Amino acid sequence: MSFLNPYLLFGSLALAIPVLIHLVRREKSEIIPFSSLMFLLKVPKRSIRQQKIKNLLLMALRLLLLALLVGAFARPYMTQPAKPVLNANSNRGTVLMLDTSYSMRYGDNFEKMKTEARKRIEAMRDADRMAIVVFNNSASMLSRPTSDKNTLKAAVDTLEPSFEGTVYYDAFTLADRALNQFGGDQKQLIVISDFQKNGWNRSSRESVIGHDVKIETVNLAVKDWNNLGIESVAVEPTSFTRMYAGRLVARIRNYGKDRPIEVPVSVSLNEKEVNRKNVTISANSSALAEFTGFDLQLGFAKGRVRIEHEDPLKVDNDFLFVIERREKLNVLVVDAGRAKQSLYLRQAFTSTPDLPFEVTTITASAVTPEELARHEVVIINDVPRLPDKVRDKMDELRKTGQGQLIILGENAETGWWNSYAKLPVKAVQKISVAKDRGKPSVSITTYDRHHAIFKAFEKSTRVALNSAQFIAYVEVEARPGGVVLAKYDDGSPVIVESGKDDHGMLVFNSTVDNRLWNDFPLKPAFLPLFHEMIHYLSRYNESRSWYQLGEGIPLIASLDNAGAAVIDPKGERVSLGQLALGQEKFFLPMMPGFHEIRVGPDARTVAVNPPSSEGNLDSMPPEDLIASVQRTEAESQQAGFLGSDEKDDYARRQIGWWYLLLFALMAGVAEIYIANRAYKTS
Repeated sequence: MSFLNPYLLFGSLALAIPVLIHLVRREKSEIIPFSSLMFLLKVPKRSIRQQKIKNLLLMALRLLLLALLVGAFARPYMTQPAKPVLNANSNRGTVLMLDTSYSMRYGDNFEKMKTEARKRIEAMRDADRMAIVVFNNSASMLSRPTSDKNTLKAAVDTLEPSFEGTVYYDAFTLADRALNQFGGDQKQLIVISDFQKNGWNRSSRESVIGHDVKIETVNLAVKDWNNLGIESVAVEPTSFTRMYAGRLVARIRNYGKDRPIEVPVSVSLNEKEVNRKNVTISANSSALAEFTGFDLQLGFAKGRVRIEHEDPLKVDNDFLFVIERREKLNVLVVDAGRAKQSLYLRQAFTSTPDLPFEVTTITASAVTPEELARHEVVIINDVPRLPDKVRDKMDELRKTGQGQLIILGENAETGWWNSYAKLPVKAVQKISVAKDRGKPSVSITTYDRHHAIFKAFEKSTRVALNSAQFIAYVEVEARPGGVVLAKYDDGSPVIVESGKDDHGMLVFNSTVDNRLWNDFPLKPAFLPLFHEMIHYLSRYNESRSWYQLGEGIPLIASLDNAGAAVIDPKGERVSLGQLALGQEKFFLPMMPGFHEIRVGPDARTVAVNPPSSEGNLDSMPPEDLIASVQRTEAESQQAGFLGSDEKDDYARRQIGWWYLLLFALMAGVAEIYIANRAYKTS
């Protein structure tokens, strides 16, 4: 027995209180001179003794009451269940732990594992029970404890090797839970695996399995194994030109330790080979195969890098990727018609043919609602005002996904722009920094580092927003719902975004023509900021070329209440529910291959590959793994056959202290009754 709150046992010192009370209240004999006792009633000694017994009983009840209260608050509990005495003829409870990870696809290892499992099932006696735990990157219970051999065999027959990695700890934890269900049976754990080294951290020790469990290991590791696999592929996921000008680099690993290997490596797009070369890889090392200059069709191209090599693990001979060829983003720049007003904007978006922008410039007086609708992003570059029909059309187009950037500068009529109810800012006044702020200039020093338009500045230490000097700007205040994304060093907002209810508009409150208001267009930060703002406003989400199995794939809704779904490599559709505007959800793929992800009208293809670490089949001695997961005898005794968390939980679940409180209540009632009787008779 032990106590959950042992320090409360010091409360037992209160047991001295009733004793002291009885000593203090003890009647003292007083000698009174009296002439004759012949007329007094004689009291028998027996009555005096009975009165002493009653007082002692009262004191004992008070002592018992305090002792019960102290014991209840100290929370006593049994430290361990009784350990059964086992004998050779007692029933056996066995957990069969089966490795279904990707590495078990090597040769005929998986069939060997199933054969060994069937042998263990056949060896069961009639009263024995067995549970089956399967594991890869996670663990699950394939069959709960049962004595039915046919049920267990049927469960093993359904097993297929997975494409996931190896993690041992979760499997041992689940096996321990299953073993605890066998009660007083002899407990046995059988582990059938290739004992891949990558699945265990040898520097850690996790005491999971009880000391009284008999553990048997079946090692399926191949001694002289060989394997060649593709570790990774580096490729630009998006191209805006028909001819892919980037580099596709495949890293190929020779896991063999004895000789170099020359192997053909090919690249195919949509199952059509586009390039091929031979690569020589030294023993136990990697080599790179580089490709470029292949033709791309519009949309998503399903790519595959393949090595032609005969080895017992063929899954890692292929590596999947995706390249999307996109049309350039149609950007409309609306300005006031002043000479060179939009020169820096055009140069920012068209300085090289590889940039993903197609720019059209038009004056505010000539722009029409029809012209607005032909573009994905509209930049209103410092115009006095807009025609009412154009303003109303902008509100409609934002609901369909168009992005809009409003630049307020020296030409802007603040009164008209303040009348534009959908604008996320209110223009206060045009500020001359020297005159109104008492200093030569201000710079952008504060910005939301988590926002997508600033990601270029988080990744680079050479490009900084605060390098530009602003000597004039339009002072603005964010309207309700507007979100301030960046501020000058005087605290005034510089970039404000519209709220979620009217998503798709950014406001920048200074000019971009390098006339008198700032030198921002001449600074290195100008291009990345405006590129990222256009990417963001166009809902342009550059996806990765591939994901590894087990990674979450993000889904983002660009329209209100868009339904999300995934078409897996088998062609089965999995619904992911509704996504609100801007809401992000992650999809966790369960199999490698090409998945089609649909969010509303948008669809994209993603490639998922198995973990490349499984290609390394180096194993560890099974006894090392078992030694790191099984408790020693000393650990079992110290923990009371329970782990520390289990012991605390076991203690809290015991309710013996409630009975102590009940007995204390009964002792209190008895004490009150006897005390009242004693005082009445005294």
